[in-house]
Amino acid sequence: MSSVSTGQHPATALVVGGTGLVGSALQHRLTPALFDPVWLLTRRPQPQRQPHLHWVNTDFKTWPDASAMDLQGGTLFCALGTTLKKAGSPDAFVALDRDLVVNTAHWARDLGVRNCLFVSSLGANPQSRQLYLRTKGEAEQELIALGFDRLVIMRPSLLLGNREEFRLGERLGAAFGALIKPALSGPLLKYRPVAADQVAAAMVAAASSPGPAIDIWESERISRFRSD
Repeated sequence: MSSVSTGQHPATALVVGGTGLVGSALQHRLTPALFDPVWLLTRRPQPQRQPHLHWVNTDFKTWPDASAMDLQGGTLFCALGTTLKKAGSPDAFVALDRDLVVNTAHWARDLGVRNCLFVSSLGANPQSRQLYLRTKGEAEQELIALGFDRLVIMRPSLLLGNREEFRLGERLGAAFGALIKPALSGPLLKYRPVAADQVAAAMVAAASSPGPAIDIWESERISRFRSD
């Protein structure tokens, strides 16, 4: 059993995907009492909202100079993700949802990051015929192979929250999920939509308490987690 953050003093955090649905929620959850400093990699400049949050611009092709970041013993929060439509092609989708995830984790581990928390998906499986689930499953496998001291994998169902871009499929899925939510109980509980903020809260909680070297949170477990 190991803990990502000891709770005795703030740990260093590195966030990728910090402007997405879960990543934006993480910004509010990674308080300076738990993580300070927090380094966030981004393609576009971002406003400095809190003193302990530090945005680092990168194109993710050449890695930024990390000499001032001191990531030794730190924690990686990876919330990277896109859709096939936004990516433009299956190859471009895999390049981001698998390859960029793994390459970033590899870079972070080489800089001394010891722990990783990754937002995957309910049903992730490297043998799946469905591109999205197969890609997430392959990313999980490769992250496991990197040998972090601790790897926490979050597998949420449909994510709820306010995105910058409009996703019709998710809006329809959320509306349908709300209608059938009362019927999703017992073995069907894992299919209930889950709020992005709840996923972020579960990630921070997992990062701040002891757990196994490979810790997988299925959607049902995330849904039952008290985020307040």
